[in-house]
Amino acid sequence: VVKGKIRIRLADNATALRTGAFTRGEADSGDPELDKLAAQLGATKIERVFGTDPRFTERHKKYGLHLWYDVTFDEDVPVSRAQSGFESLPGVAYVRPIYRIYPADGYDTLYPAAVTDKSGWEGSTAEMPFDDPGLPMQWHYYNDGTLFNTEGTVVAVEGADVNLFKAWEMYGAGDPSVVVAVMDMGIQYDHPDLVANMWVNEAELNGTEGVDDDGNGYVDDIYGWNFVRDSGTIVPEDHGTHVAGTVAAVNNNGIGVCGVAGGTGNGDGARIMSMQIFEGDESVGDTNAECFVYAADNGAVISQNSWTWTRLSSLPRAYDEAFDYFIENAGMDDSDGDGVNDRQTGPMKGGIIICAAGNSGGRIEYPAADA
Repeated sequence: VVKGKIRIRLADNATALRTGAFTRGEADSGDPELDKLAAQLGATKIERVFGTDPRFTERHKKYGLHLWYDVTFDEDVPVSRAQSGFESLPGVAYVRPIYRIYPADGYDTLYPAAVTDKSGWEGSTAEMPFDDPGLPMQWHYYNDGTLFNTEGTVVAVEGADVNLFKAWEMYGAGDPSVVVAVMDMGIQYDHPDLVANMWVNEAELNGTEGVDDDGNGYVDDIYGWNFVRDSGTIVPEDHGTHVAGTVAAVNNNGIGVCGVAGGTGNGDGARIMSMQIFEGDESVGDTNAECFVYAADNGAVISQNSWTWTRLSSLPRAYDEAFDYFIENAGMDDSDGDGVNDRQTGPMKGGIIICAAGNSGGRIEYPAADA
């Protein structure tokens, strides 16, 4: 549980709160009872959980996203005390702590440094469909049982793979109309094996720095959004870059590895949107439910989540509502702003969320366990 924070959802008929930072004891949310409790807790900030996108104001209201708030208070005050206090307030329908989330393991595997030199790789000797030197090592795509360790011992099991080569034959190796939002650490968006498949917000890329050029409520969100900093500045890190490469590293470009949907080297790979919910060694609280709303509103139709809660027994309600929003609204447009989707704009009508099962040896962790 994150110290000094609590998440609340107002009742459906409640009036929206005023938000912002304030001096301790001087909360001015517009709700006198809430402000009184905030002063007792030493609160210094009230902020919305879900950002505002002027293009989808009514759609957000339809899902109750405008009713969610995070309150920051004195870290010396027990979270349980804050929870009890807010639960007693009229007009507050839901109160929960904010929980920490952690990236799933698997990003620290060491690969040969000379990724452009095929002799630097050990792996399958079978003929490969693409010329990426790391592909013979990607046994999880195609495993013919010939992967050896440095002592010459076979360490692979034939057929223990996702049968990707067959999928490439049947369905193709990518589609640039498919945008995959990677909810993770920041992606190295200029990585030579990723840059051609990055989602790019052209209006922001070619617009004025410091201006919300596309009017979506986010400034300079060129490759996605950093929800830790609440900024368009993506900070590249290992895990997010690793996951992005699995999704859509550029195929058949003679370097690095292959992505599941990386295309054929002709600009036909899926596009990767960086939703940064981790930065550095510190895990952040589950303040990132907003990323699912952003992703749906900005063109993503698949959400990739290689992280877990290790001690929860259910899905926090903010995520439940954010997941529903993504699943029901991705690839759709509310063109007249009345909160009702009028047309399909993406390759799918609705979105798909992929979550890691975790690394607990048989126990499926949340949010995957909620499926």
